[in-house]
This record gives sequence, structure tokens and C-alpha cells, in this order.
Amino acid sequence: MKHQLRLAPRPRRRVIRRGFNLVELLMALAISAALLSATMVSLDASFMAYQTTTEVASTHTIGRLAINRMLTLIRTGTEFGPFPLDPMDSIVESDFIQFRTTDNNIMTIRWIETDPLLENESLYVEYDGGTYLLLEGVVAQTDAGGDPVMPFTLEYERGRDLFRATIDLAIVPDDNMDVDLDGDRLETIRLVATAMPRMAAFR
Repeated sequence: MKHQLRLAPRPRRRVIRRGFNLVELLMALAISAALLSATMVSLDASFMAYQTTTEVASTHTIGRLAINRMLTLIRTGTEFGPFPLDPMDSIVESDFIQFRTTDNNIMTIRWIETDPLLENESLYVEYDGGTYLLLEGVVAQTDAGGDPVMPFTLEYERGRDLFRATIDLAIVPDDNMDVDLDGDRLETIRLVATAMPRMAAFR
């Protein structure tokens, strides 16, 4: 009878399970904080870029609509003012333009830089005894020499006949959505347009 040798069972190795030590935990937290910070900076930059683009596009569209409306009024208007103070001059730079409309009423488009009763840096329409806001955010301009540039330039010929009117506006985009993180980032939009009254165009 053969004897079978039985091997004694090997003792099982005890598996030691351990967690993160303090250094590893701090490194993981530092990496997570860096990733979250980078994500927040990227999201903030994207939001600011979207906000700026929206403001500029909206203000540009509104400004062009207002200028197109003013050009139409100039083309169809008559009896323009103001006139040059010196009879020898033919060009007037002014903060307002006045004319008679097709319904025989006097209309004045005026740029108001500072007024305690009205909103500052805006274009207003004075018509039929009332004053109405036309365009906000119209700021003062200066030329290379530091002299102020008026929003309206009127060129006359043969005395008091208006030959050409030029509108030159500098508009600050609407910043209703601005937050403290934006800082002072005012980007000015400049819109320039010229129109001739129909009576001058067909002479």
C-alpha cells in the first residue's frame, strides 16, 4: 500500500490594505484645485468674449438704424440750421441740427453731453413740443490736436442752402451686463455718414 505524501498548506499571505497618506492626499487636492481654476478661467474668458461681442453687435446695429433714420430726415427736410456766424464761412460744426420736416414741423436733433435733467451723452429729438431719446452712449470726440469734434457738420452753398450734412458719432457699447470683473474695457464704435437734401441733389 502506497503512502501518499500530503503537502502542508502554505500559510496565506496577509494582504495589507492601506489608504492614501497625507502627502498623496495633498497632491491630489492640489491637482484638482489647479484643474478647477483653469476651467473657471476659461469659462470666465469665454463669457467675457461673448458679452463683449453681443454688446458691440447690438450697439452697432442700433447706431446704424438711428443714423439711417437721421439721413432719411435730412434728405427729405428743408430750411436747415444752424447757420454760420460769419457770412464768409460755409461750414458749421455743431452739436445739433435743425430742419423742417415733410409735415411742416420743426425738428431738432441735439447731442447732450451733460444735463442734470436728461440722460448724459445721448442724442435727443425735439419735436412737436416734446423731447425724446434717440440714441444713448454718444460720447465726446477729439481730433489729433485735442480739439472737440462735433457730431454734425453742415456745408452750405449760396447763402443758406444746405449742400451736405455729415454725421460723426462715437458710441460706447451698452454695458448693462457688465460686472466688476470686466474692469474698464470701453470700446468705442465710430459711425460716420453723409447725406444731401433732395433739393440740393437735383439742382
